[in-house]
Amino acid sequence: MPITEAELARRLRDARENCALTQQQAADALEIGRTAVAELEAGRRSVTSLELVRLARLYGRSLQEFVRDEAFHEDPVVALFRATPGVADDAHMSAGLRECLNLCREVSRLEEMLGMPHAEAAELRYAFEIPATRWDAIRQGRSAAERERNRLELGVTPVREIAEVLRGQGVRVSEHDMPDDISGLFVHSRELGLIVIVNRTHAPTRRLFSCAHEFAHALLDRDQPGKISRESNREELQEVRANAFAAHFLMPEAGVRGFLRSLGKGESSRQVAEVFDAATDAGRAEGVEAQKRLPPGSQELDVHDVVAIAYHFGVSYDAALYQLLNLKNLTRDRFDALKGRRDQAALVAKALRREASTEDVHWSLAEQILALAFEAFRREEISRMKLVELAGQAGVARDDIDRALEAEGRGPEPVDVQLPE
Repeated sequence: MPITEAELARRLRDARENCALTQQQAADALEIGRTAVAELEAGRRSVTSLELVRLARLYGRSLQEFVRDEAFHEDPVVALFRATPGVADDAHMSAGLRECLNLCREVSRLEEMLGMPHAEAAELRYAFEIPATRWDAIRQGRSAAERERNRLELGVTPVREIAEVLRGQGVRVSEHDMPDDISGLFVHSRELGLIVIVNRTHAPTRRLFSCAHEFAHALLDRDQPGKISRESNREELQEVRANAFAAHFLMPEAGVRGFLRSLGKGESSRQVAEVFDAATDAGRAEGVEAQKRLPPGSQELDVHDVVAIAYHFGVSYDAALYQLLNLKNLTRDRFDALKGRRDQAALVAKALRREASTEDVHWSLAEQILALAFEAFRREEISRMKLVELAGQAGVARDDIDRALEAEGRGPEPVDVQLPE
């Protein structure tokens, strides 16, 4: 049953207030007067379909939320900000998150239109009690990471394309410009499901770690509307757990040890092996012992070794150092010495061509929405105007779209020409 005009008016007002927008700001976005918005919210003026579409996008809502005969649910961004005091006043971040949610919504709509259902993420969770200590948090994070790698059959290989892995598990992944002290966030939306957003301004190695960190929240903290990971809350046990998950998910112990062996490192300087002698009489078991001593200092890790490990797993120099310390491949003294040589590490990485690169990492929803929109246009499911509109939301200029279509032989958009009578 359709909702009443009065109910629609109330929903428009609630949605605007949830976004902390004034009537004037909403009016400016619609390019109409403030009085017109006031009349819409009072039910004294009917809203046009175009206005409703633009307001839904402005408020980060789906069109169906305004018109279907169901309860009007809380804005996921509002719920997220309520759980993270001190962030709600950032209007730029709030608008950006709603923009990301709108893109998620458009991707879902295109997938459904093209018969490409989004992967279900309902089974993605691990039931751990809230950790009571840091030790519990680290233990839980490591256990969840090992179990998740096994579930995904990742073996010991690096997970540079973690965004693609998460998308295959039903988790939307995107990026957005955020304050520097925020590394990323996780949102659990009733409508859109699980969403991970990382800080686009951070280095690719940090974004990779942040993506794994937020994935941990999606697996372990699903009962919450979301989490914002900030420098100021890194001591919280759920954040410690997520960091432990990210470290072990990106750098599994067996993978690290195997890579160290490929470098000729990671072995004890004095090795002893015993071989059982099957010819020994029963009750008098003896073995044959063999020993090997490696050259002094040959197993000590240096800057270039840590650089190689960091590059192999796609993590930062510091992340690699901490994991090597956790796995007992570094003593505390050696860790401190190598940590103080970050500047040298950057020079070594450049010389060895092992610098972090975004070339093979796909974080943005833009490439997803563009691929889906092009296919939908090819199938005549959407118009050229809709394709251009979606491209604009993804930050792609209309000229680029026109050139791409022309390259595919679709030519320029037809123009109606009125001939003189």
